[in-house]
Amino acid sequence: MPLIAFENLEVRYPATPVPALKGITLQLDRGIVGLLGPNGSGKSTLLKALLGLLTPSQGSGNVLGVPLGGAEAARLRARIGYMPEYDALIEDASAYEQVAFWGELSGLGPEAARDRAHEVLYFVGLDEARYRPVSGYSTGMRQRVKLAQALVHSPELIFLDEPTNGLDPDGRRRMLDLVLRVHAELGTGVILASHLLGDVERVADQLVILDQGQIKAAGSMAGLRKALARRVELRFLDPLDPTQEAALAELGAVLEARNGLYDLELTEADPTAAFRWAQAHGATLVQVTPRHDRLDEVLLRALHGQETGGN
Repeated sequence: MPLIAFENLEVRYPATPVPALKGITLQLDRGIVGLLGPNGSGKSTLLKALLGLLTPSQGSGNVLGVPLGGAEAARLRARIGYMPEYDALIEDASAYEQVAFWGELSGLGPEAARDRAHEVLYFVGLDEARYRPVSGYSTGMRQRVKLAQALVHSPELIFLDEPTNGLDPDGRRRMLDLVLRVHAELGTGVILASHLLGDVERVADQLVILDQGQIKAAGSMAGLRKALARRVELRFLDPLDPTQEAALAELGAVLEARNGLYDLELTEADPTAAFRWAQAHGATLVQVTPRHDRLDEVLLRALHGQETGGN
């Protein structure tokens, strides 16, 4: 069973004529999914639809096999956790009191909620500070309280909305390490929404790129990297003549040409094909440079309307 599946999903806000999400068709497997896009791309709207806070105006979808907006939506919330971008912590209450309270709101009994509050606060590294009022917490500590409340009821899936928001580099590293541990040690599925490519690239095994309410690219990180492995830069000893330049299309798509350098996306993921091409066309190829480490180019190309995907 997939983690999440959508078919032509559309979501509208009442006061806005343009759909916030339109034509979303997607299936995601269990793991850590990076939901990437610029601010205003529809990431938070998608999370709210998944949580049952927004009702789709068109299409269908399910989370953990439960239809969106169906009769089981309330029960689904007991199986998922949510860490919002902005906090609404009770300033004069301790982290322990708040996480235990959220555990009860999620369906745990009082004693079970208190026990789980101790466990998850230890997991996120706040065991020594758990009895202090959160008003004295740093931004990183407040973010970890939010993560603890998302985990307190042992959900099968958690949604993290900009979990590194406001954190310095060390705080970001610690939070992303926790995200990896949530999946590796607890077996919990993760949907991480972010506008930061570095965060998604570090933890995700699947990537979805959203912009203007539409999916621009989706696939496994391994598949996207495999597609990127076809990107090469070719350097020739002498400039190519017009006939040779036109024949480069036999190798693949020419993405850029500048001062005798050519960026190509090879039809075959075999860079040695470029040397065979050069020999056949009387050109002297002196250097082939793979460009498979440029995941940011996947994002930029997707946002500028060029199809990108990976299986």
